[in-house]
Amino acid sequence: MKKLVYILLFLIVSCYSSGNLEFTRMFIENNSDVIKILRNNKTQVKLTVIDKNKGFNEYEYNVDANQYFYPASTVKLPIALFALEKLNEHKYLSIDTQFMLEDDTLKTTMRRELEKIFLLSDNQASNRLFEFLGQDYINQKFISKGMNESRIFHRLSTTNSSNLNGKRVDFFLNDSVISFQNKNKAPAKLNLKGVKKGVSYINQKGILIKEPMDFSEKNFISINDLHKIIKILFFPDIFEKSERFNLTQLQKDVVLKYMSGYAKDFGYNEKTYPYFFNKFFIFGDKELEFSNSFKIYNKVGLAYGHLTDVAYIINDDISIILTATIDVNTNKIYNDDNYDYDLVGFPFLAKISRMILKALIKSSN
Repeated sequence: MKKLVYILLFLIVSCYSSGNLEFTRMFIENNSDVIKILRNNKTQVKLTVIDKNKGFNEYEYNVDANQYFYPASTVKLPIALFALEKLNEHKYLSIDTQFMLEDDTLKTTMRRELEKIFLLSDNQASNRLFEFLGQDYINQKFISKGMNESRIFHRLSTTNSSNLNGKRVDFFLNDSVISFQNKNKAPAKLNLKGVKKGVSYINQKGILIKEPMDFSEKNFISINDLHKIIKILFFPDIFEKSERFNLTQLQKDVVLKYMSGYAKDFGYNEKTYPYFFNKFFIFGDKELEFSNSFKIYNKVGLAYGHLTDVAYIINDDISIILTATIDVNTNKIYNDDNYDYDLVGFPFLAKISRMILKALIKSSN
């Protein structure tokens, strides 16, 4: 019996990489609940600690670019940035130029859609920018910036979401119109671990299908690429020029204002959009009263039981980039809207981010 116990312990430790051990030793402080969740291979965490000399200290836990997770609304971050880059390819267009989709009732601007994307995580706003870009443009942008672990297939929460023929987008310039319409090629299916998920799923007709759900033609952005997007945005000088985002200073200021903002500060109802809305790190479990001691520039994603946040978090003494994802689909049935977001997901992301910040504050004193 003793021998069996030693063998099991050896197997556990040998599967527990040195990077994972370093991460838990430095940041987790033997919290059994958090460690238990971390050891689940559906959890990935990546951390960059920026020291006062702008040195980058890298840590990670369970990061695997070949392990699929559904990124949900985090795809809106690169879509927003790529839309601004495409806008800048046309000298007569600006962040305040009005535009409209061919079948839409709303004439809007890029500035207005960015506000809704980052403050409200609005799907329609993101889909308007998606129509402007198209799958081909988005995926080519990933490649040009060295983000080879990501692929975009579809719009969000709309019919015919994967349609390769984009809608016409009209930009209005005084008495003239500039139009865009994309025809795209179907992206190659994902060949990743875990693209077939669960034991069953509910299809679009509401019928339970007793087989795994296939995510091989669903959006994917790896933890590495999400993390890199934030790093490029805030520390462009450490990257080749081709990898940086081609934004004007005005555009970057607008993006950062909305990324770090709280909906209530822009006139939205505080009861509908409380301080913890779209801020999974630090505030996600609602246990910490709102504090502005840390500024959080982030984008979250939540769907199919997958919870993800990618953020640049700073105060006067600490500066970190933190990216994490967790799968809380406990019953293994997809598309049933029965996920452990409140019980497991939000508490985990809030606690692990606070533990990291607490450990860094302690080490800096």
